Amino acid sequence: MKKIYSIRLVLLFIVLCCEDESNIDTQKHTYHDDISDITYINNSFYTTNYDLSGNAGNQIDLIVLGLNENGSFLDDSFPLELNGQGYFLITNDGSDLYLQSRTTQLIFKSSTIGELSYSKYDSIGTHWLPSGIAYHSSNDSIITLYKNQNFNKQYRLRLISKDVSKTSHRDVLFEMSDIDTSNSGIFSLSHHNSSIYMLATKQNEDVLITMDYNNLTVQETEMIGDSTAVGIAILNNSIFFSYRDQRIEKFKDL
Repeated sequence: MKKIYSIRLVLLFIVLCCEDESNIDTQKHTYHDDISDITYINNSFYTTNYDLSGNAGNQIDLIVLGLNENGSFLDDSFPLELNGQGYFLITNDGSDLYLQSRTTQLIFKSSTIGELSYSKYDSIGTHWLPSGIAYHSSNDSIITLYKNQNFNKQYRLRLISKDVSKTSHRDVLFEMSDIDTSNSGIFSLSHHNSSIYMLATKQNEDVLITMDYNNLTVQETEMIGDSTAVGIAILNNSIFFSYRDQRIEKFKDL
């Protein structure tokens, strides 16, 4: 009798496990997703969808957008076989892409057709929120920017190797007070010549902050007049923004 009872328990456990697996939603729902940060390489803009589905399986695509006189258009896309990463920061070194999730802190290296090389963590605490990533061509290194979630005015700029080693070339703390100190703050970054250009939130609008890279002093804060900008890239001495509705538009010349 005990043996029969044990067998019934095992069978019940197997049935419940199968039911749990059958309830896992792996359908891909990306049609209504916003896009994220942008970078320019191979004559195209690259971005990812901002996955909010909560579903399992592949939910994130590497999206290739072209731009002509009629506006931006979808040129191609490649599955990254990822989910649960939320908003991706993105940059490139002229050959490969580097993406960092604001949700998990993970840094991914990817080819321009979505082949992942690695996923690694920067050597910092979990209270540092990823707030920007850019390529520093002179040092062939990656600039990463973080916000201290325990002290929202404090930011941390790091210069790390492309293989995300534990040793950083630069690690500097600074404060930003003239922007919203909520969970938004700075959320996108680009590096050009001796300046860094950052998208941030201020008074429920997005602003462009220009800062000297060497001494980290603010040179200019400019209201964008739009609260839907999500990414920044610099091309041919011009600043381009990506917007939630999958637009890419030129903002201004430098």
